[in-house]
Amino acid sequence: MRGMKLIAALISGASLLLLGHVGQSAEPDSRGWPQWRGPTFDSISLETALADSWPEAGPPVLWSRELGQGYSSFIAVGSHVYTLNQTLYEQAVVCLDAETGKTVWSSRYSWPYEGGGLYPGPRSTPAWYDGRIYFAAPDGTIGCLNAADGSSIWSVNPTKQFRGQGTDFGYSCSPVVVDGKVIVPVGGEGASVVALDAKDGSVVWKGGDSSASYASPLPITLNGQRQIIALLENSMAAFDLKTGRLLWEDELSQGYDEHSAAPLYREPLLMIAGPFRSGAKCLRLQEDAKPTRVWDAPKFSNDTASSVLYEGHIYGFDLRDAQSRVNRPSRGEYRCLDFETGKIVWSSDQPGHANTIVADGKLILFNDRGEVILARATPERYEELARVPVFQDEICWSPAALDRGRLYLRTQTRAVCLYLGQQALKTEQPTQTVAAIPQAASFNPTSLLGGEREYPATPPEWNELGLWYGWSLLAIAGAGVLAALVSFVVPSRLLPTGVIGEAGQVTVPEPVRGGSSQRLVSQSVFWILIIVSGLVGSPILNRWQSEYIFLWPLVLWTALQITVLTIVWAERQANRRRARWTSRLAGLAFLGVTALYFHLCRKLGLSIEWSFLTGLLPGFPAAALAAYEFLRPSRYRRMLDPFVAMASFSVCFGAGVLYIKCWLRVGS
Repeated sequence: MRGMKLIAALISGASLLLLGHVGQSAEPDSRGWPQWRGPTFDSISLETALADSWPEAGPPVLWSRELGQGYSSFIAVGSHVYTLNQTLYEQAVVCLDAETGKTVWSSRYSWPYEGGGLYPGPRSTPAWYDGRIYFAAPDGTIGCLNAADGSSIWSVNPTKQFRGQGTDFGYSCSPVVVDGKVIVPVGGEGASVVALDAKDGSVVWKGGDSSASYASPLPITLNGQRQIIALLENSMAAFDLKTGRLLWEDELSQGYDEHSAAPLYREPLLMIAGPFRSGAKCLRLQEDAKPTRVWDAPKFSNDTASSVLYEGHIYGFDLRDAQSRVNRPSRGEYRCLDFETGKIVWSSDQPGHANTIVADGKLILFNDRGEVILARATPERYEELARVPVFQDEICWSPAALDRGRLYLRTQTRAVCLYLGQQALKTEQPTQTVAAIPQAASFNPTSLLGGEREYPATPPEWNELGLWYGWSLLAIAGAGVLAALVSFVVPSRLLPTGVIGEAGQVTVPEPVRGGSSQRLVSQSVFWILIIVSGLVGSPILNRWQSEYIFLWPLVLWTALQITVLTIVWAERQANRRRARWTSRLAGLAFLGVTALYFHLCRKLGLSIEWSFLTGLLPGFPAAALAAYEFLRPSRYRRMLDPFVAMASFSVCFGAGVLYIKCWLRVGS
């Protein structure tokens, strides 16, 4: 899902070769979209005669279909479009008929990637070159297929071969094919960037020692010299395209960092915009020397959506959030900047967090709310021409692709083709309206937490975990006090102290035996209060104070403890058969709670908080010991219960924390 920009000199050189290949398709007037960010690596389409507005119902929909998981965008060549997808049992490169959306062929290359994770499926966009499809898998595998039938030609994994680092979220760089070379960042020692022979996948050259990131390489020309610009984890470097010689490397940051947005180039100026509110900077490139700083723009940060440079101005979204959000639209403003000075020309909050294509003097925006917007590409003001909601139930990060007036859109699961041409559409395929596109009804659980962490993909600091732990202990203590007060107010004579069994004997439940019926009430109230505290505590506290508080692990532990308590109780009953069915139902309910917990974590983009599930297994022995203690008769039970519960919870919570701190890496 990352990509690059190419300068005007490259348009007149190597990119003409690409366009020549595209011209051999069934559509002689097709401009094609042969790789991520289009025929010239800059998201500027060469098409004309696009409509200046759309009817109220939106542009015609040629087709829509379920596609499978993934963030890969489309490429379009002739009568076919290509992308990567993932099903329950495979990752594959798929070829679709451009007019109907039907699958022409599908070529499997691996098992599913993080199928149940927060970002499941492939991320990069394939490239078409000389009748072949080149793709990058999330594990770093680079493959080459025959574009006609999807048969495999070669496959290598330079990330594994050179021990690449910096792409722990999953390899996302789209392969760049130039002059018969497949250029890919790797991030290994002596192999920051690697060039593979497009014919057989052999290594042509490798260079640099820095770890990689998620941005694809950018081919440029400086003073007639062909170069590759690589935006790495903590630096930016330039390599000679022919030999791989490192020309220069400029440090950008230290420690963990990531870059995914495409650099923008117009000789000799190069602009990069980083995430994490780091802003943008423009550099003046010099032959065989480090670049010099021209300007900085603190209020222009890019993450999953790259900007576009068009007629001396930059159009793109300034991300105000620290990171893009998978559970809600990102906050910020769409801006127009002067490329020479970095000054903001205009800003608007109307487009939203949008990927951009420039075509026929217009901005075609596809924002993360699933809307397609048509606006005038002008530095004078934001002038919107048309807007239509296409996907209303998914956050959309994949960029669009444009070919022959057809706009190809992708969500994490579905694909749609719109026709944006000015002329009437000539097709035998029946069209539909945007309103007819199936939308999946989904529940937005954002209100269940009432807040969010600033950096959701990084492990919490010790003080943050300490706050969660402290509030959880306070909830247990408060539940213990209230449960004891309730048991004192309820008259014991109103409650049964035993159950008549099959033979007429009276069976007294273990928690009650040795005491009064208030004990049963006390424990019931105790567990109910803890569950309620874990569910409603987070939204209340997060609206009341600035620190983010996460109490769901308390609910998770309570489900474990009640399940274990029920199992131990069932083994002590005279009628074990009936009691064991009760314990089995409790076990099923526990599995349901854990599945719901994981689903909500995914839905809310909680990329770290799901890890508290790992504390359940080591927490089981502590829960079992606590269960025997809860069931043991004692005159001091009301006072001891909260302390026993705190000890059991501490083991479960602590095991989850150890996993987060010791095993969970950033981006893993």
